[in-house]
Amino acid sequence: QGDRFFVGGYGGGVLLEWDPASEWVHTEMECADCNPVFHTQVTPAIHRPHDLLAHPDGKTIVLAGTPGYGYTGGGLLFWDRETRSQTLVEHMEILPEHSTMSLVALSEGKLLGGSTTGAGTGGEQKAEEAEVYAMDMTTKVVEWHEVLFPGAQAYTDMCNGPGGVVYGYVDRKRFFVFDPDARKVIHECDTESSFGVTTSQQGPRVFVKGPDGAIYVLFVKGIARVNAETYEIEMITESPVPIQAGGDYLDGRIYFSSGSHVYSYEVSG
Repeated sequence: QGDRFFVGGYGGGVLLEWDPASEWVHTEMECADCNPVFHTQVTPAIHRPHDLLAHPDGKTIVLAGTPGYGYTGGGLLFWDRETRSQTLVEHMEILPEHSTMSLVALSEGKLLGGSTTGAGTGGEQKAEEAEVYAMDMTTKVVEWHEVLFPGAQAYTDMCNGPGGVVYGYVDRKRFFVFDPDARKVIHECDTESSFGVTTSQQGPRVFVKGPDGAIYVLFVKGIARVNAETYEIEMITESPVPIQAGGDYLDGRIYFSSGSHVYSYEVSG
């Protein structure tokens, strides 16, 4: 967000802020001059972060994830950069016994969240199906929620698409396009038979936004692109290594990780 990087840290649901233009100073919890600087820790409400949204309002950071060991249901942390203050919303005020896996900023101060039924390590799964919900950022109240795909266990990732729609993936294998105004799915397809499953890991980052509105999808076997007009997905390159965690774009290249290594692919056109 702006010129700063924010990091959701495991374990403990830690939030860090890094200024890459300044000298690195090893982080300590009570050190205001450290870089990265430690802001807060919110375990057990969030212990293992899965998504961190740098909101386009330029001042709000939203952290989501699964709870501490033995717990079920993860919350949301809202960090206000202007006031340097936090608001923690517990899972019972969002979707009881769910954790938030994916987040998208909508217009008019709304958030769209996709849940997972997965519990914290050693916790007991209690929710039967994952859901999508809409929350007002000011009141922190969930205004709508629904099981869009019966039997789904996790909304792996979501991102804003062209024309006000939202792209998403369910259980790493079903692509969908969601109209947040009508609150309905307008397109869906199972891509597992053609491309295998998407990347996953703790912070999936399945969708990667490139230049000129291009949106790419990271599968374990390669990199694909979404056709903005037809919503069809086309594989543009297979990877020589499994793509295990994504993913970002910088200066003509898509970056991802496999094992302990970072790789990149040069995007043409």
